[in-house]
Amino acid sequence: MSFQIADYELMGNKGGGEDFPVRVALFKPQPSEKIASAWSCTVTVAPLWEQAFEIYGEGSLQALCLAAKHAIQLLNAFVEQGGVLKYRDGEVFDPATFGFELLPVEKARN
Repeated sequence: MSFQIADYELMGNKGGGEDFPVRVALFKPQPSEKIASAWSCTVTVAPLWEQAFEIYGEGSLQALCLAAKHAIQLLNAFVEQGGVLKYRDGEVFDPATFGFELLPVEKARN
């Protein structure tokens, strides 16, 4: 795993229990050691998913974008399963805030 280049910390809550920290971390993309022409980017979303993911792309930018999108998918899944994500001040956090949600084509044209 290379060095960390970005992180974001939120608070999570599932079922009304104690809030717990949720930390998203992205690591510097690097040429893949497993796939000859690919790049890999590691992402973690702890403790929602303890295992680090290696995400692959055709280049460093694609690997980085796909890793970030994967993290957001995990945050969305947590919310869809009844979890709540919050900023440290208690305000509810929407994973769409990261800007990876695309507008449907008909809305984008208006």
